[in-house]
Amino acid sequence: MAKQDSLKKALNYFKKSDIFFHLFLLFKNEYDTTKKPIKFIDISEFTEEELEPVKAFLMTDLDLSQQPVVVDTSRFEARLQITFGLTLPLEAFLTVFFQDMLKIEEPDMQQPHREMSNFVDYLEREYGLLAGWFSYLRRGTSDSQWVYHLISASPKAFEDHVLHLSEAVRLLPERPIRLGLFGQIVAGDPHAFDRHTTLGKLFLHVLSEDARYHAIEPVKVPSSSEEVNQLLLKFNLLRDDITNYTTAVNLYAETIEGYHPVWESAAHLHNVLNVPMRELINIVAAYPAHEAQIVWVIENPVVFSTILDEVPNVPMICTQGQLTLATMELLDRLAEEETDIRYCGDMTPEGIQRAEKILMRYPESSQPWKMDIPSYLASRAEEETLDAKDIETLNAFSLDIFSCLKDEMKDRGNPAYQEMLIEEMISELNYYYQ
Repeated sequence: MAKQDSLKKALNYFKKSDIFFHLFLLFKNEYDTTKKPIKFIDISEFTEEELEPVKAFLMTDLDLSQQPVVVDTSRFEARLQITFGLTLPLEAFLTVFFQDMLKIEEPDMQQPHREMSNFVDYLEREYGLLAGWFSYLRRGTSDSQWVYHLISASPKAFEDHVLHLSEAVRLLPERPIRLGLFGQIVAGDPHAFDRHTTLGKLFLHVLSEDARYHAIEPVKVPSSSEEVNQLLLKFNLLRDDITNYTTAVNLYAETIEGYHPVWESAAHLHNVLNVPMRELINIVAAYPAHEAQIVWVIENPVVFSTILDEVPNVPMICTQGQLTLATMELLDRLAEEETDIRYCGDMTPEGIQRAEKILMRYPESSQPWKMDIPSYLASRAEEETLDAKDIETLNAFSLDIFSCLKDEMKDRGNPAYQEMLIEEMISELNYYYQ
C-alpha cells in the first residue's frame, strides 16, 4: 500500500506542470528509438521559464548558456526515487505515467478506449486532409500515446489544434517560406508552430507521418534542431534562413537563370563565403572551381583558414563542428554534380559520428580524409582520455571503414585532433593545387 501511495504521489506531482509531460515524452521517445539506456536528453527547445519546475525538482540549476541544454537521466531517476521513496527505474516509471495519463486499462497499451476511438473517427470524417495521420494514430503505437493524452485532457482544445493542422496541410507552400510567416497565415500567430508548443509538436508529428518512406514504419519525430530543420524543409518551411549557414570557398553555383555572380566572383578572388539558407534555396547546382572535381570538407575553422593561407585555390567547406542544414544542402548540390567529397574531422567519438553521417548520406561520392590509424597515431592527444560515454558514442554507428580506427582508439584510450595534421594536409593539397 505504501508503494502505491508513493507512486500516486509521484504521478500527482508530475501532472501539476505541463513541462513534465513534454519532458517525459522526450525520455520515452528516446527509449523507444534507441532500445537501450540513455544518459542525457536534449531540452534546448524549452524556455528558461518553462524549465523552472524541472530545476526545482532536480534541485539544481540548468546551464542555459551551454548548448545543447541537457538533463542527466541518472540524476533524474535518483531524484525520483529519493523524493518519493520509489524503487522503480525511470523507464518503468514512464510506462506507469503514460498508462495513468491515458487511462488505458489493457496491459499492452496498444489501443485507446472506445470513446476516444469514436472521437478519432469523427475527426477523420471532419478533417479529411489528415486522414493518413488519423489512420496512423488508430494503431495506438507508443509514439502517439501523448496525442491520446491531449485528447483525453481536452477534446475541444485538441479539435482546435486539429483545425489548425488541417489548415496547415492545406496551405503547405510550393515555394520555401519562413515558418513564422506560415504560422501567421495559418493561425494568426508567428510562433504557433514553434517546436516547444503543443501545436508545433503535433505539426511535426503530422509531417513525420507524411514523410515516412513506407506505411509500416513507425513515426520518428526528429529530436535534434538540424533534423527538425531538414523535415520542415521537405515541406518548403524554413525555421531559420539567416543564422543557419555554411562556410565555403572556391565553389561555383548556379540558379535557374545561370551562373551565380557572387559565387563566381568569390571563387576568382578566393574569398570565403558564409552562405545562409536564404540564399541556398535558390541554388540548383554547385561544383568546385577547379578541374579536379573534389571538395574538401574540414571540421575545424582554424585548420580550414590555415590551409587556405597556404593553398588559396582549394575548394573547401568548413562545418565548424556541426552539420548544419545549410551545409547538408550545399553537399547535396555538390553530390548531384558527381563531386568527390573528402571529409576530414577530429578523431573523437563525435567527429567520427559526423563523418559516418556524411558517408552514409553520400555513399557513392564521399570518403574520409586523414581519418585512419596512421593519422590517428600522429595526432593523438595523450593527455586526454575517452570515458564510458565516449565509448558508447563510438559504438553508436558501425561503418566498416572506421572499425579498425575505432578499435585503435578504444585500445589507446585517447582522441586525436586535426590541428596536429595541418602541415601534412597542406603538403598533400599542394600536390593537387599547385
